[in-house]
Amino acid sequence: MNLFYSKFALNNLVKNKRFILPYILSTIFTIASFYILTSLSLGKNLDKLPQGISATKQVLGFGVIVIAIFSAIFLFYTYSFLIKRRVREFGLYSVLGMTKKQIARILILETIFIAVITLVFGLAFGLLFDKLMLLVLLKLFTAGVSFGFVITPIAVFLTILLFGGIFFLLLIYTVIKISRLKIVALLKEENNGEREPKARFILAILGLGLTGYGYYLAQTIQNPIKAITMFFIAVLAVIFGTYLIFMAVSITVLKLMKNNKTFYYKPKNFISVSGLLYRMKRNAVGLANICILSTMVLVTMGTTSALYAGSEDAYNTRFPRDIIIINGYRSTEGKLAEIEKNVKKATQDAGVETKDLVSYNMLNVVGRLNGTEINYESEFTGSFDKIKSIVVLELKDYNKVSKEQKTLNTGETLLFIDKKGKYEANEITVQGVNLKIKEKLTDFPGALGTAAANIMDTYYVVVKDNADVKKIESALKKKLNISDGEGGIFNYVGFNISDKSKEAKVIENFKQLEKEGNINIEGKAENETNFKGFYASFLFIGMFISMIFVVSQVVIMYYKQISEGYEDKGKFGIMRKVGLTDRQIKQSIRSQVLMIFFAPLAIATLHTVVAYPFIEKILKLFLATDNNVFLIALAVTIAVFAVFYLIVYLITSRIYYRIIKE
Repeated sequence: MNLFYSKFALNNLVKNKRFILPYILSTIFTIASFYILTSLSLGKNLDKLPQGISATKQVLGFGVIVIAIFSAIFLFYTYSFLIKRRVREFGLYSVLGMTKKQIARILILETIFIAVITLVFGLAFGLLFDKLMLLVLLKLFTAGVSFGFVITPIAVFLTILLFGGIFFLLLIYTVIKISRLKIVALLKEENNGEREPKARFILAILGLGLTGYGYYLAQTIQNPIKAITMFFIAVLAVIFGTYLIFMAVSITVLKLMKNNKTFYYKPKNFISVSGLLYRMKRNAVGLANICILSTMVLVTMGTTSALYAGSEDAYNTRFPRDIIIINGYRSTEGKLAEIEKNVKKATQDAGVETKDLVSYNMLNVVGRLNGTEINYESEFTGSFDKIKSIVVLELKDYNKVSKEQKTLNTGETLLFIDKKGKYEANEITVQGVNLKIKEKLTDFPGALGTAAANIMDTYYVVVKDNADVKKIESALKKKLNISDGEGGIFNYVGFNISDKSKEAKVIENFKQLEKEGNINIEGKAENETNFKGFYASFLFIGMFISMIFVVSQVVIMYYKQISEGYEDKGKFGIMRKVGLTDRQIKQSIRSQVLMIFFAPLAIATLHTVVAYPFIEKILKLFLATDNNVFLIALAVTIAVFAVFYLIVYLITSRIYYRIIKE
């Protein structure tokens, strides 16, 4: 008896291959992708690289989580479609004498067979292409390390655990679904007339309102940090708005077109509008899913490719000089001179020359801007766009760095603000010390280049002399309850060297000379692999996730076309009987399918274009300040995706036409 059910289940899989095969292939691809990312993230291959590429592995780990969540959603969505398409088949089984328990048993066996097949082949392809994807990743950040074939046990375990868990939940879903179906009644469902959808004005307004709110946030948020905090709110608003646009707005617009009698009562418009009404009712959720997936592909690939393309500029922004030294331990005028002396000796001992040396004392304050006042805060709550980094330095240091001869009076300041921010007032108060702005500078060649300096707006406040610096320092120490014996001033030294290959030797020599343990020294070359690898990993993840989104999208579009083909087959047969020619029918089909098919692409493109200012702000946190690179990357991504979308449309449309002609 058990053998009977097994054979029956296998025969069903073969019989329904038109529906089942795309599901199996897409699941195999998803499993293989998950294994590869998990292997790269948790395996030891990347540990062999210089500095371990820790940031890269963190990014890959984020990609694993994204794929895991999306895989669960996608598999449940497509599986529910398969169940829905086969309800008539279940009804026939019931008529032939099968109980719900027996039908559920067959479906459970089918699910088990699919689970075994997809897991075996998914893991096999994952193991096969794991090395290839590793080589692609290494190629992206130009690392030349050779690895052998490696199986990552933890990745295998997590893959089986995740997808085994998903299939187990699908088994439970199958049992519940079958138990609730009124199977015999489903046999009569196709003969019942489909009701025309109603216009839902409130939902339509809500959909437009949510989408408009997301658009508004994208256009109005200026601060990069605040952009991150609001990005997810905007994304959720646009996602829900998109669903309502397809479910309510589209139907409302079509109903208004139908109510326009002069427009509606024309053969071409009559067939198209009425057909679109029912199509939108049946396919609204699927079309919204296609639209959201398209938007994800465009944003993901556009953003990650822009990041990678601009990684060289970001690298130079983060490390403006070959070697950067920052000292926060007993940092005095004398200490700065001592560091400069040690730098000179360290470079001489390494056989290189010091070039473009920049050095100054600075007081760094991170605080909240309220009006014209900036005060230190230990906890940053509320609006992040008010958080500023303040660098206070003496006029003589500024003139030394900039090679200018500016002058100031006591209580006056020169103010430079990096390209992310602007300041309109003519005075500024730093930790209770009021300063009149004599001049707003357009450039400062001694910009820090530190990570923190590029995350938030940085204000370079140039004061007359050390006395003005001490005023701010004293106020800050009082705020922090720090004794006068402890340092608040930092020494900054940055310089280039004539021979880049000897950077490590210079750093080693300097560390030998400088016995203080609180001095931070960074080398540009030693951080190159880790820094550029970080950007490369984003592109890698972007490509991976985009491929999964694209595969999912193709499957959904394929199922949509098949579903519509079977649903429209009978209707167009009736059209032929009432006198419509094949040409008129085909013209009607083409106009409906084109509009339905390309509406998600059009809305996805609009979402992406409107999101540009939002994404541009977030990219600044990754030091990607060249907007032209992002615009080019986004334009190329949209163009390539549109061509791909057209190809998928042409292929799936042929399947649709073939079905309705059967």
